[in-house]
Amino acid sequence: MYKVSDTWLRKILVVLYEKRQTTRAEIVAATRLNVASVSQALRHLMDSGVVLKQGELQSPAGRRRDDLKLSSETGYFIAVDLEGTSVRFGLANFLGDIRCRWEEPFASGRGLDMDTLSRGIAAVQNPLNARERGRVLAIGVSYSGTMDREGRVTAVNFGWEDYPLARNLSSVTNLPVFLATECLTKLLAERWLGTARAARDVVYVTVANGVGIACMADGRVISGRDGFAGEFGHINIDPQIRDRCNCGNTGCLEAVVSSPAIVRRYLQISGGGGQPLRWDQVAEVFSLARAGDKAALEAVDRAARHLGVGLANIANIMNPELIVLGGDVLHAPDLFLPRIEEAIETRTLPRLRRGLEVKASALGFDNGLVGAASWAFHKAVHDPVLLHRIAGTQEPRKRQARRTRIAKT
Repeated sequence: MYKVSDTWLRKILVVLYEKRQTTRAEIVAATRLNVASVSQALRHLMDSGVVLKQGELQSPAGRRRDDLKLSSETGYFIAVDLEGTSVRFGLANFLGDIRCRWEEPFASGRGLDMDTLSRGIAAVQNPLNARERGRVLAIGVSYSGTMDREGRVTAVNFGWEDYPLARNLSSVTNLPVFLATECLTKLLAERWLGTARAARDVVYVTVANGVGIACMADGRVISGRDGFAGEFGHINIDPQIRDRCNCGNTGCLEAVVSSPAIVRRYLQISGGGGQPLRWDQVAEVFSLARAGDKAALEAVDRAARHLGVGLANIANIMNPELIVLGGDVLHAPDLFLPRIEEAIETRTLPRLRRGLEVKASALGFDNGLVGAASWAFHKAVHDPVLLHRIAGTQEPRKRQARRTRIAKT
């Protein structure tokens, strides 16, 4: 058995995960490890079957270079995306590809119990045989709400107040559990595997039951003192707006832009004729807008314009190179993007809007699952117990496994 450092293994695994396919020279450059360390660690990972050689590439100097990638079947991660309108589950392979999906309908405010979560987790593991089940490494959870320093989650949508989600979920699955906020997981998914792979200054905005953002500056996530940064929906976008937000204030962006707000506005303008729409049917309002329905067009236009103003403010403050849109607006980028771009063009300083791009998520509605799985991967390789399990190295005897890992975000 080769003597390799945990740090070498961790850095190489992360580079291979994020690059998907690369060479030894590129790994040396990305990890800043010396050639001997990279060669020794790669030799171990290849002998363990964790890293595969895809073939050889011809370098400009005429030398042959190995083309390397991770084995997708090294291990699996269970992803849980707590959206609010539904609870989505996925089984991801070691590369973060979602192999199996399961969705449980959920009525906001009803209360989400452990039976529902256990049922979904069991459902996505059904395609696995006994040997594969033994390679399930951890659970990643993307949640909306807040988490205190003890790892207790408060989320109004799920009826949770100071709820020990990670501890309870780990106790029924016997797997490590890693939690992160919805906006953070989706931002990192875009950064690692999606639209923002080449960007270092990124804003991810999600519009659904609520409105939130996650920001990255110079490759570092901005989380705030207590990890609560990103309550974009509660900026006061217009003091004259009388729409009341769930927080109790008026004038909040969320009271105008969120999916419930769009549906509510449509029903107010249209008079609510016919079968009333539920707020989680905002995609139907978007379809009506495309068909030329005046009430739907007005409701969507109002939301898109105010979202554009909010993002123009963020652009002035953060100076990002990329803004990525996610959530329910993925149903209608054609309706939102032109209005957002117009607001940024007219309300952002010329120097700050130069080169700024606004794009819809490349991962689509899977970004929550991909984000949760990717978060679990990155936390797992930083966990000594899981790292040794992944890499097939012997764990030092003094290290004790903690069955629940909580990532404070």
